[in-house]
Amino acid sequence: MKKEDILAKSRAEKQDEGVEYAANKGRNYGVKALCATFVVLVLLNSYLGQSNDSIFTMFWMYCGFESVGKYRASGNKVWLVIGIMGIICAILFCITHIIAVL
Repeated sequence: MKKEDILAKSRAEKQDEGVEYAANKGRNYGVKALCATFVVLVLLNSYLGQSNDSIFTMFWMYCGFESVGKYRASGNKVWLVIGIMGIICAILFCITHIIAVL
């Protein structure tokens, strides 16, 4: 492929690598903040004797769907298994939370 063909193909995709880089960087900071908040809330709830089921529901649902997304992008079945397990954990924690609340 010639240089001009590669550049034309890249322009046709209408994907700005700078925008994509910024989105990935922002997502990376968001995940770090999510994990830090998760740890703080779990420790605080444990100290206060509160249930962490709702927090674990949200955490496992995020992890599960992120893994499913990685599977769809890569085709690696390990990510699919991890995703399914994460979603199952989230559903079980959600059920436990609902039972405790009701």
